[in-house]
Amino acid sequence: MPLSPDQATSVLHDITTVESRSQRVFAYRKASPHLMLWGVLWAVGYGAAAVTPQHGAAIWIAILAIGMSAGFLIVAAAERDARADAPADPTRRRALARLRWRFGGIWLIGFAFIAAALAVMWPCSPRQVGAFIPLVVAAGYAVLGLSCGPRFVLVGAALAVLTLGGFFLLPMQFAPWMAAVGGGALVLGGSWLRQV
Repeated sequence: MPLSPDQATSVLHDITTVESRSQRVFAYRKASPHLMLWGVLWAVGYGAAAVTPQHGAAIWIAILAIGMSAGFLIVAAAERDARADAPADPTRRRALARLRWRFGGIWLIGFAFIAAALAVMWPCSPRQVGAFIPLVVAAGYAVLGLSCGPRFVLVGAALAVLTLGGFFLLPMQFAPWMAAVGGGALVLGGSWLRQV
């Protein structure tokens, strides 16, 4: 029995809706461990910098090195699992490759932008740098959310509001605030992305 044009349109709409939701869930689940990782590292970095501000640069260089290495390990494990789950599924492998390149591109653009902006705005106080970078990260999540799902936008907005609140309302406690609330927001955001 052939489908009517209205039925065919409805079926195509349903397929598109399911495909879009599937891509969104896939992006959320792949990003979730990265947000949780960076939330923990964020808390450690801001906490350590609050205790020993004179070592702030060294602390953050170590945090970045650990975070990038752990991030690559997370991606490698996800790819290994994808190959084990569906070794003959080229669509899934291509989706993982696109996601890897997307996140890699975001990292490179983010680092380049932050370095250029700090060079232009220098000299900055450690507190200004400590607020600027999270605001760039928040904007990155919001932009990512435009193509990958609204939960990223909400995580970015929460991070921006918490950062600005701490910067303007708690200037003397900004680093501990960011350790607890900024790191906590990323961990909670990562947990929320996983629960789709």
